Parts: sequence; C-alpha cells; structure tokens
Amino acid sequence: MPTSLSAVVVFFVFVVPGLAFELSLRERVPSRAESPFVESARVLLVGALATFAACGLLLAIRALRPASLPSPHGLLGGTGGYLRAHFALTVTGLFAELVAATALALLVAGLVSPPTSGGIRGADAWYELLYNEIPDGRQPKLVVALKSGGHRVEGFLHLLNAHPEVDRRELVLRNVEVFQEERTSAPAPWPQPYVRLAIPARDIAWVAIAHAVVPGTATSGPPPAPPAPSPGDRLRGLQWQLCAGLLAAEAALLLLLG
Repeated sequence: MPTSLSAVVVFFVFVVPGLAFELSLRERVPSRAESPFVESARVLLVGALATFAACGLLLAIRALRPASLPSPHGLLGGTGGYLRAHFALTVTGLFAELVAATALALLVAGLVSPPTSGGIRGADAWYELLYNEIPDGRQPKLVVALKSGGHRVEGFLHLLNAHPEVDRRELVLRNVEVFQEERTSAPAPWPQPYVRLAIPARDIAWVAIAHAVVPGTATSGPPPAPPAPSPGDRLRGLQWQLCAGLLAAEAALLLLLG
C-alpha cells in the first residue's frame, strides 16, 4: 500500500481510470466468473495504459502551450521546490491527467462493448423466445417449470424486466395458472384468481412457449413490446462519443488558457 502522499497520488491516478473501465464494463455486459486477481489485474493494466496515453496527450498540448501544464522535468526532479513554486499549475495538471485518462478508459469501454442492459437484443435467446415471429392476433403463452417447489406455471407474457445478467431478470405473466408437478403430494393451497405473477429468472428450470388467443377475447391485440432502453442506457450507448467530446473540450480549454 502507498505510504507517502506522492505514492497515494500516483496510486490514485493509476487506479481510477481502470476502476472506471471495470465498472462501465459490468454495466454493459453480463457478469463473468472471474477471480479477484484477474479483475484487479485488468483494473491496473487499463489504468496504466490509459494514464500513459493521457500523459502523451498532455505532453503534446504542453509542447504547443508550455504555460498550460506543469513541467514533467520539474515534477520528476524529486524535490519539493518546483511543487511549492507551481502548486496551482501542478494540481491543474494532475486533474487534467486524471480526467483525460478516465475519459480514455471509458471511451475504450464504450467502443469494445455496446450496452445490453437497455432491453434485450435480437441476438438474445429471450428475445427470440418471447418477441420474435408472433402471429397476428396471438400472444405468447408460456409454460414455466420452477426449480424448487415442484410447480409448473402457465400464463401469457405480460413483460420481462430485462437485465444484462440473466439471473437478475424477472418474468411477469398474466392469466396465470399454477400446477403441482408432484401428483402424489397434496395440492398446495394456491388462491385464485391470479392477475399477475413475477418469476425471477434464477428460479426457472425451463420455458416452453406457444402463441394463443387470450381466453374471453376474439383476438389478443398487439403482442408485448420488447423492453425499451432507459435514459441511462441511451447515455451508455453514446458513451464513447461523450468521452471523445470531453477529451476534445479539455484539450481546447488547455490550449486556450495556456
């Protein structure tokens, strides 16, 4: 662990961009079974690469406007004289480096991994199962076997609470009927009728689907629409563009003020 103020600053500068990359990646892709060592190594590697790239960008800006950023020779000289004489400029340089490195890390995360949390996509198995190729006037009717309790649930699709991690999704059915799979045991006292039933995806053993007309209606109307992206998901979809804009704005500001 860092034991001095300068070591703390260096550690912070290296870790923050990698941590931002890792958190962004977790919001954009399903969780992966990885060891803490692999996750920590990715944080440090991305943080180091982003820091070096940001330093290169800031050195290029300083070559054009020397007064905009602190001297690298003065900072690396190992004495406190330069820091005391140029404290405000040094703080500005460190902040500019941290912003640039974090923006670069988030830009890369936005380029390599498009978001998936804003509703499921066409390549997703849930999309193919629930929303694709539904005949006119029909609704998806599901048979869901639960992992525990020995019950099977039947009902029409109401909505799916989509999430990039499948185990955190929730399926909501309407016109629900519940059956007990173990015929030898006494039937469970399920109250009737069921208007809605929410089932966590982690409790589902398997799902079968048919297309049927809702009882009591001639037709079922339009099928349920896939989950729409949230405002946060739309921002994640523009992540690399926003980060590129932030880098351009920072460079322009330093050149203007220098």
